[in-house]
Amino acid sequence: MIQDATRPRPSAVGWARWAGALGCTIGSALLYRTLIRLAPVIASAEPTDACQVFPWVKPFTHHSILAIHQRTQEFPHLHTFIACCAGLLALYGAMLCVSRGVCSGRFALAAAAGPAICMAMLLCAPVMFSSDTYAYAYYGRLLAVYGADAHAASPAASLADPFLANGLYDFVPSVYGPLWTVLSAGVTWTGGENVGLALLLFRVLEAAAALACAALIWLILSRLRPALATAGTLLFLWNPVVILETALGGHNDTCMMALALLAVWLHLRGWKSGAVIALILSALVKVITLPLVPLYILMILRGCPDWRARISFAIRSALGAIAAIALAMFAARMSPTGLVAHTAGSAGFYKNNYHELIFKELRHLLGEPANTLDAPMDFRVWWVATNARTPLHADILKQSPTLALLQPGQPLLALSDKDSEQWLRVYDPSQRKIGFVDRRRLVRIPTPPNAQADPVVRQLAVSPQDWPTVVTANRWIRVTTWTLLAAFGLLAAWKTRDLETFLTWGTSFFLAALLLVFTRLWPWYIIWPLALGALTPRSAATRLALLLSAGLILFYPLQSYCNTRLEWLYDYRSLITIVLPVVAFAVLQLLHRMSTRSMKPGEFARN
Repeated sequence: MIQDATRPRPSAVGWARWAGALGCTIGSALLYRTLIRLAPVIASAEPTDACQVFPWVKPFTHHSILAIHQRTQEFPHLHTFIACCAGLLALYGAMLCVSRGVCSGRFALAAAAGPAICMAMLLCAPVMFSSDTYAYAYYGRLLAVYGADAHAASPAASLADPFLANGLYDFVPSVYGPLWTVLSAGVTWTGGENVGLALLLFRVLEAAAALACAALIWLILSRLRPALATAGTLLFLWNPVVILETALGGHNDTCMMALALLAVWLHLRGWKSGAVIALILSALVKVITLPLVPLYILMILRGCPDWRARISFAIRSALGAIAAIALAMFAARMSPTGLVAHTAGSAGFYKNNYHELIFKELRHLLGEPANTLDAPMDFRVWWVATNARTPLHADILKQSPTLALLQPGQPLLALSDKDSEQWLRVYDPSQRKIGFVDRRRLVRIPTPPNAQADPVVRQLAVSPQDWPTVVTANRWIRVTTWTLLAAFGLLAAWKTRDLETFLTWGTSFFLAALLLVFTRLWPWYIIWPLALGALTPRSAATRLALLLSAGLILFYPLQSYCNTRLEWLYDYRSLITIVLPVVAFAVLQLLHRMSTRSMKPGEFARN
């Protein structure tokens, strides 16, 4: 048999590359399976109710997860969780090394199968790491089932709803865009009353959006930089944060970024007004991509040959944007006169970021006592009553002294919900004592009609957000950070001249927003700069996004050290997850600059 001499034979390096990709896929699948088993010990764990769809999945409820937290020594499990995260990051780095210099679409498609397999495994997980998917379903049901505006101040559903009752969730009005509310309504309508099916559909949607992002990255880079198409695609799709927060968490950030990447693809096809509409649709899912719209429009206007072309582009884009916004708001039943101004500028939005530490230090410098610095800013006063005779303890231990014996039906003012998962700190107006009561002996009640007649109740009911030190410290931080972000935005607008600079400065703006004004930070936010930065895989902004993703994946185990003997890991988690990656990035940038300056011109050209 005569072989085709024109067909290239696989080299030893090629076989090694395929073997390396297979090894990374198998190793990652094993580590994700381990994370699935460890998920219930994470402090923010919530049930997926996947057992309602897949009978072989172990059933969990919100209360059974709380019971695990109360009886389990979590340290060995959390250490193992951290080790798994480190292993996933190592395999992620190995995959990027394996794909370096590869231009084969066949290899990229085969390598993308690894994350797809891991996502399929995570879709069957019994536990996820946040309750956001429940919120999506709740907002969708407000529109699809109750016919209400999910963005209104007073949603029209009760805690008896199947998506709220199991965890006793009490979500605020929707902070997402109207397009996402419409999509959520379609998903929850399809899932019906089956909680597990609805949550699964949300996670399938976001996993599909992540794969769509990868496909768009490949298509875009195949036009812009064909040599980097595989590297950019796998840089996004293989990132552990992307895989966990889509297939497991079901967060809508991948859906938002898929529309933003669609805008870039439309631009390359010459449909510039269509790109503006795609960016608007992205912002109608989540408003964070809205700053990309003026940045892109400014770039196009600068490149137009004359004023006639500028006016034509502006009119087409404006009409398309107005139509998209109007249709989304109409479908979501979102009234322009009834909009709720959701702001992240209040003192309650300090969590998981280094701003939280600065906020406390400023309050202390302004004269606030040290013992009140840990008061939860987002606490809202509420009342409970005892459903049986129960003791009022001095501490969160059963062996602690009993301050009083409370009778059934005794109204109590809840003072905090952060001290313990089992114990609630309350104020007893009848005996004027503060102590702890077992949560299982309490039921929530409306505010008693004569509650404000008690001067102690009036004093305790004041929100920490209204304290003078809190107001002043919050104002200082907000004015400083927003001024810096505005200055950075002006710099980005000045520097953006073409698609290359748009992608670089768009990624940089996402990072600046995360590090400056997002004083409440969550791991899935890093998906924004990762998706856009994958189109410029060698830029400094993309390197910073990669380092931050490596830090933020540790957020869940570090958060779980709250109320343990290693609580300092929880208190200073932002230094590990955010500050340390930024410092590492600065050091690497400095070393890179020093090495390039020490090179001779000929050596620099060769490198």
